[in-house]
Amino acid sequence: FVGNEDIVSWFASPIGFIYLFLIVLIALTGIVIRYAGLFQIVRDDLIGERISIATTVRKILLRAHLLVKICSITITVFLLAIIPLAAGLGLVYLIWLAEFDINYYLYTTPPEWYRALIFGGIWAFLWAVTSISLAAMLLPALPAYLEGNKSFIEAIKEIWRHPTSNTLRFLKVIGIAAAIWISARIVTEAVLVSLFLFLTTWAYGFFESLRPVAFIAGGYLFTRISAGIVISFFGFSLISAIITKFYFGFTRPGLMSEIPGFKKLTIKTIRLLTWWAKPVRAALLLLIIISGSFVTTLLITGESGRDNGVWIITHRANALGAPENSLPALENSIILGADVVEIDVQLTADGTVVILHDEDLMRVAGDPRRIAGISDEELSDIRLLSGEEYSDAELQVPTLTEYLERAKNRVIVMIELKYYGFRPELAEKTIDIIREHGMEDQVQVKSLSYRAVEQVRQLAPELQTGYVSAAALGDISRLPVQFLSVNQANINSDLMARAALQQMDVYAWTVNTRESIVDVILKGVDGVITDRPEIAIEVIGEIDELTATERLLLQLGLIVLATTQE
Repeated sequence: FVGNEDIVSWFASPIGFIYLFLIVLIALTGIVIRYAGLFQIVRDDLIGERISIATTVRKILLRAHLLVKICSITITVFLLAIIPLAAGLGLVYLIWLAEFDINYYLYTTPPEWYRALIFGGIWAFLWAVTSISLAAMLLPALPAYLEGNKSFIEAIKEIWRHPTSNTLRFLKVIGIAAAIWISARIVTEAVLVSLFLFLTTWAYGFFESLRPVAFIAGGYLFTRISAGIVISFFGFSLISAIITKFYFGFTRPGLMSEIPGFKKLTIKTIRLLTWWAKPVRAALLLLIIISGSFVTTLLITGESGRDNGVWIITHRANALGAPENSLPALENSIILGADVVEIDVQLTADGTVVILHDEDLMRVAGDPRRIAGISDEELSDIRLLSGEEYSDAELQVPTLTEYLERAKNRVIVMIELKYYGFRPELAEKTIDIIREHGMEDQVQVKSLSYRAVEQVRQLAPELQTGYVSAAALGDISRLPVQFLSVNQANINSDLMARAALQQMDVYAWTVNTRESIVDVILKGVDGVITDRPEIAIEVIGEIDELTATERLLLQLGLIVLATTQE
């Protein structure tokens, strides 16, 4: 199992870089092989050779080494092209965003943040336009290279010698084809969504059971996926044919007596639709859609998760407007009825465990100093920023000792070990404080650092430990933890099923809107980490009052909403 910063460091290593390079190479080679097949078909048709699957496959296999070579060159060039982009964005970061913790800029959005967005956006836009234009202009070099009688450099030179007017015309046609491809997807999606809404409204009023609604939702999802595959196939084929015919139009103009326009393409499309409109073929197509609808319905209406109560977990103890990670926030969380308060701990320069999320105090206290460089005496003079009136003592950055004294026997505390440079003594001192207060059964410890999780498990096997997953690769069953804290975007049925097999709880973070709270609850999470506990409590109460069929309808509606927003 590899997760979070471990992924970045692993991919940055020689082995990880080679692994990533091979993954991209395989994916890109698959796309190029797909194009090579279409290129061979178009070429054989233009020169009058017999078209057959066996011949096409054989010719592609003979060029396999060329395909791998061109993909390797393309990836290498892309990596080199990223260097100026990264350098420019890095310079923007150093000029405007390097002084304080990034969370300060995200939350307070000072002028420096907007300057960084503007200049970074301009640089990224110029880089993207330049890169895409050059890549599009060089697309015809692919068929030149696939013919096998030119080196890659020779193929590029041949295309580069074409008149500028021809290249611009090619880019225009490619742009129109891509626009048609995208428009077809949008229009199809709009038609399917409208049809789904109409049918579900009708079925909900006509039938007493919700099964027809589930069946309609299954049909929608199956048809949407199928339509997407078909549109992608035709779109890719159209652009591939344009690239190939553009190449032959200027290298072998005698072969191109006629370039099919949109009128001819429309006629062919109408003929294809007419062919499928025949009774037997239409019945076959309808049978496929109905069968797919049944299968999809069974998948989406299966057991969605575990119904064992959902914990409300206040993110950084956020509640009712109190400063995050503060003692007033803890009290507010308890008053609201939160099951768990989640806090972040770090070490001061004197080695005291304090409650703070960011590397520095700029965002929460207006002080630019980093917590690791501040002594306990200096920290005692700093006060948290607050829009509410609290006593002077309540606005100090609290220590873990103070927090646990307030929370004991009142609420469960979820402690996240926060690292800006790994310090093993943080886990050691945190465990000591937990034991001093006798709260081993009232505290959970987690971290983004897998190394820290392993350390806690070794030092305090009696504690419940968890892993904070922003991104991960591998099998979660290898994790020595009792729970996972997962980015809400990564919550899915597969994750929930694997976690259930390992008897792991799953908590979703950071979930702040009604829709997203409903979504993760219906997916079966065990806890919701939120900045808006009052909304989460209200939503859970509403869901608890729903019948099983009402939950089903709600889940189907969210599935469709999610698919239309992709």
